Amino acid sequence: MTASPAVSLLDLPELGGLCAIHQPNFLPRLTTLAKLFAADYWIVLDDVQFTRRDYQHRTRLAALDDQTRQRWLTIPTYLPHGRPALVRDAVIYDAQLARRRTAGMLRQHYGVSPHWPALAQALAPVLDAISKEQRIAKAAEISTRVLLELLGRRLGALWALAALGPQAMATRFRDIGLDPAAR
Repeated sequence: MTASPAVSLLDLPELGGLCAIHQPNFLPRLTTLAKLFAADYWIVLDDVQFTRRDYQHRTRLAALDDQTRQRWLTIPTYLPHGRPALVRDAVIYDAQLARRRTAGMLRQHYGVSPHWPALAQALAPVLDAISKEQRIAKAAEISTRVLLELLGRRLGALWALAALGPQAMATRFRDIGLDPAAR
């Protein structure tokens, strides 16, 4: 089989296998992690509209002693194109402050746990991503990878297939063993 010209843009997984297509969510819920955990690779759906009241830039933190007591942890974002901005275009606003607040809220909610030292160390790359990455989609993708790795799962990811254009996208789907006509 001849590889498509898009092969050099993204690392392709082996043919076949189970594919999960999901938007990047910041510290995703267990249902999202289960979906990705079961997959062989993840297509990061970042070419859809950013939704302020969704999980793309926020997550719910539950109290250790009462799971019904929850609080939102939100990464402040700026949408350079206004409301119709795509997920991939959403920018972290005041990244240093967002990092400090995120670290503080996580420590406040989970610092009393006997597992906190290990969790804090595992979450360090997520906090670094908040302060170093400009795009919330990338920070969310890193947070998802960190949580999956804590569960013992490494997962390949393909980004922004739609940005390649419809023809290249169809070729990419065929390259990984999917029928683009069946979508």
